Amino acid sequence: MKEKRPSHGAAPRSLAVCVLEALGLLLFAAMVLDAGWHLLVQARPVAQGRSQDAWLALLALLTLPAAYYLADLLSGLIHWVCDSFGNEHTPLWGPALVGPFRRHHRDPLQITRISLLENLGASALAGDLVLWLWSPWAAQAASSVPGLAWRLTMLWLIVFAVLSNLFHRWSHLPLARRPGWMLWAQRHHLLLNSQIHGRHHRPPHRLNYCILSGWANPLSNRIPWAGIEAVLARLGIRTCFD
Repeated sequence: MKEKRPSHGAAPRSLAVCVLEALGLLLFAAMVLDAGWHLLVQARPVAQGRSQDAWLALLALLTLPAAYYLADLLSGLIHWVCDSFGNEHTPLWGPALVGPFRRHHRDPLQITRISLLENLGASALAGDLVLWLWSPWAAQAASSVPGLAWRLTMLWLIVFAVLSNLFHRWSHLPLARRPGWMLWAQRHHLLLNSQIHGRHHRPPHRLNYCILSGWANPLSNRIPWAGIEAVLARLGIRTCFD
């Protein structure tokens, strides 16, 4: 089977894996558009005579910051799990999630050398599963503004969670490769700031786990990760920190 060239310690990527990730990205985009359409349909009776397009656009903008923060916090939790448990050979999630994070610690610039498909593929496949599990509940009619706002927040959260590794990648790009808008957004903490994220790459790699925007790092840094790991160790779940 035709294989892609491995990148600095990564296992060879088969054509089948690349095709699966590409299909996963396309499916994710289609499922997000479908979920957005269902929310638009649900918004019509809830709008109750208001200008529907403007009202929904305003509601989407109001829910965006909360979703952005929650997705950042979720990215930190996933990062901690991948840093602390299992290894690159753990069935299913090891090669797709644990391996990239461990290799990234050993070679932080490796994330800038891989393709966008490899960067986002595993996240998109996970997003497909989450959207599939969420879709029956999301398809039910929303009877109130809070109900619709919550569903919009969840949809934004899923989208941002899938994009988190892309924003993480951007924080490691050489400055010469970053366009002006990216530098401005990183400097104003709308995207993950390189200096703040860089603290995670200093031993013992226990700070600033969040990789979407860094907004949730102050909360994440207050979580007693080592204490949680000690409790899990007593239950027989031991860390494998790299």
